[in-house]
Amino acid sequence: MNWKRIRPLYAGLIAVRKVLGRAYMRQASRSGTAQRKVFFSSFKGKAYSDSPRAVSEALQALRPDIDIVWQVRGSVRLPQGVRAVRPHTLAALREIATARCVVDNFNRPAYMRKSRGQLYVQTWHGDRGFKKMLYDLQPEGDFPDGAQMDLAVAGSDFGEKLYRSAFRYAGEVLKVGMPRNDALVNATPKARLEARRRVGIASDAKILLYAPTFREATVGGTQPMNLPAQEALDALERATGERWRMIVRAHDLNRGMCALGAEVADLSDYPEMTDLLLSADLLITDYSSCAGDFILTDRPVILYQPDFEKFIQQDRELYFDLQTCPYARAETPHALLALLEQMDAVQTRNEAVRRFYGVCETGRASQTVAEWISARIESEQS
Repeated sequence: MNWKRIRPLYAGLIAVRKVLGRAYMRQASRSGTAQRKVFFSSFKGKAYSDSPRAVSEALQALRPDIDIVWQVRGSVRLPQGVRAVRPHTLAALREIATARCVVDNFNRPAYMRKSRGQLYVQTWHGDRGFKKMLYDLQPEGDFPDGAQMDLAVAGSDFGEKLYRSAFRYAGEVLKVGMPRNDALVNATPKARLEARRRVGIASDAKILLYAPTFREATVGGTQPMNLPAQEALDALERATGERWRMIVRAHDLNRGMCALGAEVADLSDYPEMTDLLLSADLLITDYSSCAGDFILTDRPVILYQPDFEKFIQQDRELYFDLQTCPYARAETPHALLALLEQMDAVQTRNEAVRRFYGVCETGRASQTVAEWISARIESEQS
C-alpha cells in the first residue's frame, strides 16, 4: 500500500466522518451519560491491551458494580462481566457518547467531542518516546484531546512535558507511572516465567526481543528484518556461554516481519507487549518507546539504527539528539555486534537513561488511576 497516494482519499473520508460522527454522537448523548459506565479503548480498538487494560482490571476489582465496556476487534476474550463492542461502529459511538468516563491510550479522531458530564482519561502509549507527535509534529493540526482531557497519566518528567507540548494540555497530570508498566516494576522471577508461558516460548534459553517501529514506506506491508539475526545470536552465545533465541514483534501498522531464520519467532500478532518485555533478557529496538519501558526491568537495551539519517529525513523528527543520549546505540552491524560482546557495560546505562527521562514509576499506577476514576464518577456531573 502506497500511503502517500491514498492520503488525499483518506483525508476526504475523514472529513465526511467528522461531520456525520459528531452529529450522531451529539444526538446519542442527549439523554445524558450513564453514571457508572466506563469505556475503554487501546490502539483504536485493535486489542485488549496496554495501560487501559491494566486500569480496567484494577477498576473491576475495586468496583465490580461499574459497567465496563471495551471496543475490540474480533473474538477477543474479555474478563467475565466486561462488555464488548466492535470499534468504529455506530454502537461504539453510542457507548462512547453515553459513558461517564472514557479511558484511551491513543489520540481521538477530530470529530470526537466530550459529552456533557463526561470524564476523559488519557494514558498515552509512549511516555518516553523518541518521535515527535501530534502538535509537536503538526502545529496546524486538529487534535481535540488536550482540550477535553480531565486527567493525563505519566511515568516521567519527560512524559508530562509531552502532554503539555504535543497535546497542548494544561490540566492535571497524575505522575505515578504508566499502568502497563506496573508489571515491569513489580516483576518477579515467577512473573517472568508465567509471561513466557503465556507467550509460548521456551524457558531454557535467553531471549533477545527485536521490536522496531514502522517506516512510512512499508505501512500495511511486511516489515523488513534489518537486524543481522544469526550473527547477533552467535555473538551473544560467545559472550555469555548460554543459548539464545530471538523473538520479533513488528509494529502493528505492519503485517509481521520477513526474512526470519530458524532461531527467530515472529510474535507480531501477540497482543500484549508487556508480556514480551517481561520475557526478554535483552531488547533491541530502533526508535520505539518500548525502550523507555524496558529500562524498568534493568536489563540491557540497544538502539540499532542503521538508517538513522534516512529516518529523520523521510519518516519522523525526533525529540532529542540520539547520538548524545545515554542509550547504547549502533548504526552499523559491526558496532551492534561489538555492543553484544559487552552486555554488562550496556546494562549499566539504564540508570543514566532513567535519570535522563526523570522516571517516576511507582508500580501502583493502575490502582491509583482506578481510584481516581472511582471517586470522580460518583461526584456530581457537570
